[in-house]
Amino acid sequence: MTATGQEVRVQLRMEAETRPDADSANVMGEIAGVERPDEVVVLGGHLDSWDVGEGAHDDGSGVVAAWQAVALMKQLGLTPRRTIRVVAWTNEENGTRGGDAYRDALGTAVDKHVAAIEMDEGAERPVGFAYSILGTGTSAPRVISATAKLREIARLLDGIGAGAIDLGGGGTDIGPLMRTGVPGFGLITVNERYFDWHHTNADTFDKIDLQDFRRCIAALAVMAYVLADMPGRL
Repeated sequence: MTATGQEVRVQLRMEAETRPDADSANVMGEIAGVERPDEVVVLGGHLDSWDVGEGAHDDGSGVVAAWQAVALMKQLGLTPRRTIRVVAWTNEENGTRGGDAYRDALGTAVDKHVAAIEMDEGAERPVGFAYSILGTGTSAPRVISATAKLREIARLLDGIGAGAIDLGGGGTDIGPLMRTGVPGFGLITVNERYFDWHHTNADTFDKIDLQDFRRCIAALAVMAYVLADMPGRL
């Protein structure tokens, strides 16, 4: 219309508003390590979602998958060397106060966190993990060594097609931990439809493929358990 010289007028009416802060909380549970309980592998997703839809992919699936990964370890009677902690973070969508508060509560003990894993790309079919160690280049000896170890771990996931390891991963909730030097991981999925549903009325539970979701749980369980149980830190 504008190309033909017509004047276009648009009227936009929005009802969104910023309300005063209110109390909220992260929700946590853990399996205590049997040899080094003060060292922690943390994994999770975020409790809050956009104000439309159900937040099934963003990020209900991440919270439930992390919870089920640790529940699976308990069912199998697995007891890792280090503590594995699940956190459902609050306030990822508009402030990251949950991630900040978690890091702040640790104080100097943050250096006891050996890895942080986040699932926040929806529950489509997983293909592997991307990770970052902030403050180090991709050619740093620490990164080269870590990548080699992670590829060995990821071979356990080849059977479900989730054995890829790449650089550049992390997540908003674990960002505060990563900025202190904690290695951060993000579960990678095929990401074919996520942004068709993301932050819309369409982000509902019927979009979750349960077989893909089970693969996400398996990937989180394997990566978290091995990182927590391996003799040395990554």
